[in-house]
Amino acid sequence: MTDKNDVLLARQPIYDRSKTVTGYELLFRSECDTPISSFDGNLATSRVLLNLFTESDISSITNNLPAYVNFTAELLHNPPLFNPDTAVIEVLENIEITDKVVSSLKKLKQRGFTLALDDFIMDERYQRILPLVDIIKLELPEMDDDELQATIKNLKQHDVTLLAEKIETPEQFKRCHELGCDLFQGYFLSKPEIIKGKKIAAGKMTIINLISEIQAPEIDMDGLTSIISRDPALSFKLLKLINSAAFKRSNTIDSIHKAVTLLGIDKIKSWASLLALSKLDDKPEALHYMALVRALMCERLSEYIEPSLKDQFYTVGLLSCLDAFFDQSLSDIVSHISLAPGINDALTLLKGNAGLALSTTIAFEQSEWQKLDWTALAKFELNAKQINEIYFESSRRALEISAEN
Repeated sequence: MTDKNDVLLARQPIYDRSKTVTGYELLFRSECDTPISSFDGNLATSRVLLNLFTESDISSITNNLPAYVNFTAELLHNPPLFNPDTAVIEVLENIEITDKVVSSLKKLKQRGFTLALDDFIMDERYQRILPLVDIIKLELPEMDDDELQATIKNLKQHDVTLLAEKIETPEQFKRCHELGCDLFQGYFLSKPEIIKGKKIAAGKMTIINLISEIQAPEIDMDGLTSIISRDPALSFKLLKLINSAAFKRSNTIDSIHKAVTLLGIDKIKSWASLLALSKLDDKPEALHYMALVRALMCERLSEYIEPSLKDQFYTVGLLSCLDAFFDQSLSDIVSHISLAPGINDALTLLKGNAGLALSTTIAFEQSEWQKLDWTALAKFELNAKQINEIYFESSRRALEISAEN
């Protein structure tokens, strides 16, 4: 359990039709034993929001993309003074549409804010504000297919952007995409699109085999150098990455042998596996970014949990997205790869210290704070504030590395 005054802040990505991240909804809560909350009436005070958008570097939290923030009626009437370019204001579905609310929305529009209507349903009461809102959010689980089609058809008559939220599977994304939604929110990107009987394509199997060779527990320095060196593209990308500004290296490393010698086998195995995944050009950049954030967060958590295995923790985080990359179950993919027992157990069973780091990373990434094992984390003196910092530090670092790759 963490101190009740600690605040857990997380973000949920919002994607466009090409699965590019266009913004983040900010989520937080103040106590680890209370339900997940957005910026709701009890927690979202002007002071909290003002601190977030002024004292904090909001751009580092949202990667310079807009932050979607839920506003109560009180916040609509007395909004914090922050830059309209940094935020999308979400009007909560339980707000009564009064003359005062309409007036406040008009003032916010005049200030340049983008307005979103949360959890929209076809209801006469919303007609007054439809001309004012820019984005309408449709909560997928609340609608059957016929209702969803009818709602989208009706809203297409208005000049609004349609955002489908709580999209948890690739199939749901496809359906909303077909119906004409513009934006998509949910954790569908981290889920595999498993088709019964479908085998891994030969090109992708080559990449799995490459990762297997790189990750082989018994591999030595010469063997690793040989595997990487025989792949010119991989060699080039690896040398480019480790000499990039993201690593702040004073001396240039100009050969794979030198890289393995100076950085060590485990470190090179980690980075080479990352670059092997970059060969998968049929997956969106956002998935590569997610895998890198997981890898870096697991690595940082290892500094508290088991410092001697930081490279192994990194690998666990990186490979945890293999199911989404290859559209197969993680256990099936791992069966094709030679992995150290600790990595295998962490990936498939969330066992061991690396498993704790991975489960913590995924729970935080997906705002499922109730799944965080605070008792286990407390043994390593990890609290909410530290995990917050580690998550966003890992996100920023991943952005720097992605820019160099």
